Amino acid sequence: MPSILPNKTKEIWSRDGILARIHYQGYRGLTVKTLVIELPGRTQALSTMDGFREISFACNNYAPPQLWKWLHEPGNRETYLRELLKELGLRPEDGACLSTGVDMDNVVVKTMEYSRLWVTSFVTAGVKTNAMRAGLDEAQCVEEAGKFTCRDREGTINIILLINAKLTAGAMARALITITEAKVAALQDLDVRSSYNPKAQATGTGTDNAVIISGWGPLITYTGGHSKIGELMAKTVYEAVKEAIIKSSESPGF
Repeated sequence: MPSILPNKTKEIWSRDGILARIHYQGYRGLTVKTLVIELPGRTQALSTMDGFREISFACNNYAPPQLWKWLHEPGNRETYLRELLKELGLRPEDGACLSTGVDMDNVVVKTMEYSRLWVTSFVTAGVKTNAMRAGLDEAQCVEEAGKFTCRDREGTINIILLINAKLTAGAMARALITITEAKVAALQDLDVRSSYNPKAQATGTGTDNAVIISGWGPLITYTGGHSKIGELMAKTVYEAVKEAIIKSSESPGF
């Protein structure tokens, strides 16, 4: 069972009743770190892991390399996350959670505002060994009956996007395109290369994920590049991805 390490909860951001903290817990003799963004109520979210769902929190969990093989065994990842969240008084079914091998202390938070709108991005990024160029690099994994046959690669880009506006389902879906374009722009401007074809620029990693969280403010139906909310989304993600890649590049393995 996990254990919360003494005095190891760090608040990193708060606004309008929303609180983001990194929780440090012991698990199987190792330290794991989870960013938890607690919301003041339930709201709609779109996760590339779980699809559309109603949530009261979002999280991004860091597990050290010693746990990776064990976590990929059937059922272990679900048990692991459930036990960690239970100790924090949370349930997996109430949240949208991502996982990464990038140290959570390297998370980058960026906020931008316009009039009554604000957008905040929480990003972790590692690209040294898993960067890919979509449309060029060949996949190595095949899914059959829910199981994957492939070798784990270190590195992923996780984005949690928090918006104070109330987004329609279409606006949340369109936001995925907007933030993906921003992520690719950040990779291009840093000249990140594919780990498989170094002559080609990378467009992401093979394990990138995102969560879009709708708020309770003004109704928004469109989040493309011509909209102000789309601009805020793109700029926060662009800046956060760039900074997160630079921070993680200073850490071993990423």
